Amino acid sequence: MRAALAAPAAALAAALVVSACGGDGGSAPGALTAEQSQQIAGVAALATNAYASAGPEALYDYLAADVAAKCPQEALAKALAGQDAPSGFRRLKAVESDGVRATATVVQAFGKNEREVRWVFVEEREGMWRLADAPGLERCAS
Repeated sequence: MRAALAAPAAALAAALVVSACGGDGGSAPGALTAEQSQQIAGVAALATNAYASAGPEALYDYLAADVAAKCPQEALAKALAGQDAPSGFRRLKAVESDGVRATATVVQAFGKNEREVRWVFVEEREGMWRLADAPGLERCAS
């Protein structure tokens, strides 16, 4: 039970750290609001933990619609087959936005170690962020 509660708590804490570090919706073009940073942290946590528990094909539910259209679930699993699967989500280290896409540094657990990966998110509808790019997706072909 504790493990099930740890990931959402970590995502919320990460979002608060990210929002305190500049994602406050200030005057900079493309600046993210604290709420957007929290949404991205939540999706990153859910996607990472899905990948950890069910394999790379579990990321499919978190892909942006245009990426999913080009990369069916079977192709996604094949594209990511050679990569180590994370064992869980740790935190979001940073999120930057260009006004269209948000690039996040996601810290994932790999056993007792941690690794940083760069994931790119797009907001498909207000408050609904999806994964647009991640290491290995470039190998995905339908």
